[in-house]
Amino acid sequence: MSRDLNLKFTPASVGDTYYKMNECMGCFKKPSGKKSFPVCSKCQEASFCSKECQKKAWPVHKTVCQMRKQTVAAMADAPSSHTFPPFAIRKRLLTDFIEVHECSFQSAFSSAMILEGGIDKFPFSVRGVVVLLKYRPDCNENPSVAFSVEGCAMLSNVQLEALFGKGIRAKGPLEDMLEKTLREHDAARNYRGQLRVFFKMEDHVVQEVYPQMHQPGAAGVIYRQHLATIDHSKWVSRVQQFVRDGLVMRANGENEMMMQLGKLTMEMKMKKGKWVWVPLTKAELAQHGYPPDFSGLLF
Repeated sequence: MSRDLNLKFTPASVGDTYYKMNECMGCFKKPSGKKSFPVCSKCQEASFCSKECQKKAWPVHKTVCQMRKQTVAAMADAPSSHTFPPFAIRKRLLTDFIEVHECSFQSAFSSAMILEGGIDKFPFSVRGVVVLLKYRPDCNENPSVAFSVEGCAMLSNVQLEALFGKGIRAKGPLEDMLEKTLREHDAARNYRGQLRVFFKMEDHVVQEVYPQMHQPGAAGVIYRQHLATIDHSKWVSRVQQFVRDGLVMRANGENEMMMQLGKLTMEMKMKKGKWVWVPLTKAELAQHGYPPDFSGLLF
């Protein structure tokens, strides 16, 4: 759910950011310690623990590689201006923007599914979320404020196809592989499905999947009690506010529910700057209406 607190984002005009501690796309094994897996030399987006896993995953991964090549080719012809940078930069910013606000988006999407009966009843194969984004020229390549959220909506497949064409799919090979692995490793059967989300900026759409699972044990009881205190009808305005203010939620671990609030700031190291997450100070928490000792659940 929550990325590494120390994850750094490369400025979009410099190059791509990729999460070096990604799990192996072939077997979904996670790296140990601080040593990351090698990434695909062609797309720079998929990690593999071994050449064997890379070969095994190639029939599925080749689609991602080909799409990546097509995207890069399109960059050369994309128009740009002082307030509307080239497609290459905005594409990178969009990828990082989705990564930065993962916790806030997941929180909002969870509320949206609760309003439709909860994840046990949610029809994942025929419903999905659309997030409409608009590039912010004053973002200074800070991925946390690179776009404004113009709107969000839960739509049917028919509505999604009307917006994006017949290319919209319920699931593809990558999603099938992820779902199979999740079910194989979910002995307690907490896994429920994958929510499809379509992030659309002016001239590009990114489709992501958000696996949905029940929180087990005592933590799950506390979490469900907490859900009863939330006004889920405000899921759109909630994520809009977080994005507008550049507030980024992070947890100490991937499966932790307790969140901290922070922002991205530029860190200069060896003449190379990167955007890094830093927690809000007590004064900044108060400025945004939170208590100085704030640490909260996902919502």
